[in-house]
Amino acid sequence: MLAAGVITAVLIGQWLRQSMRSPAGLSATPEQQQAVSNSIVPASPSPPRPIEPAVKLAVPAIIAVPPESAITATQAPVPTGRLADLTELLKAPPSAQLRWARFKANPAVLVIEYPNLYEQGLAMNRLAAMFEKRTARRDRVPTDTELAAIMRRSGDSVASFYQGHDYPAAKVALFFGLAETQRIPLNKREQQLRSLTLEARLITRSPSGTFEASESQAVISFTGVQPDDPTTGADEHVDAVRREAVLRHELSHGEFFTDPAYRAHCLRFWRQELREAERRVFTAYLKGLDYNPADDELMANETQALLMHTPDGRAFNASSLGMDEAALAQLRTRFRSGEPTHGLNR
Repeated sequence: MLAAGVITAVLIGQWLRQSMRSPAGLSATPEQQQAVSNSIVPASPSPPRPIEPAVKLAVPAIIAVPPESAITATQAPVPTGRLADLTELLKAPPSAQLRWARFKANPAVLVIEYPNLYEQGLAMNRLAAMFEKRTARRDRVPTDTELAAIMRRSGDSVASFYQGHDYPAAKVALFFGLAETQRIPLNKREQQLRSLTLEARLITRSPSGTFEASESQAVISFTGVQPDDPTTGADEHVDAVRREAVLRHELSHGEFFTDPAYRAHCLRFWRQELREAERRVFTAYLKGLDYNPADDELMANETQALLMHTPDGRAFNASSLGMDEAALAQLRTRFRSGEPTHGLNR
């Protein structure tokens, strides 16, 4: 996942989890929301219509995923739908509305593009807090108050919490199931996300009403280009280079969740190929970004995405880890040894 931050050569977290100083908490003033809206250029010739929770989504036909008996992930056919490769995703015209597609090289990955960081944050931040932050509980969905406290602790706002998101389908199903069981009120963007993932068959509802998922799928998100807000102390600027790096980074997480061979390679690299001292460097770095260091798979997943799929020197470079460029290049060479073919290297 791309945690956001101010882009420096030292801290990727200041890019991947921008230290934007938008209003704290889960809402913005009408003036601030209008400022965000004004920064987005409508799609040409016309943007997709908004996706609202109670509205049937206008999406391509998909293959239904058979209902399962439990919320835990099980193997199931991967739905099809509108497919887009990396170039198509990046070259899509600006849109003031959310849009989505399946990654052509790996249709198990559902890609959502939000018009801006604020819209993305409203939809995805509670998921991020529940599954990745150090102090959050994994067995319950954080309330608005708890989420606001987590963001304050890291000095973040709705927009700056993350620049991109990634979740396996099973976690999405678990999140929405627990929110319903706990009667946690979801905001409109979270309800929109629930409707979209149901419509896209990332998750399904069983006859008993529980949410279920296929382990073969994942959802990722990124945003459109947007300018910086000069009234804040953070860097909200998303240019074309940053946008591409975020998308590549998140797609690599999608590959980790859905491609068993790539996942096995990443875990082997983390657990066997990296030296203990090298693992400590990455773990300390990720802990500093407020990731949960006790989650071994999260550490492996974030490491592969940073090391191999974050092509923006402003965001991640050798100095981010306190090493020289030759040492970083050597780590990348070691990762490529035995790396299987996957959706980002075909």
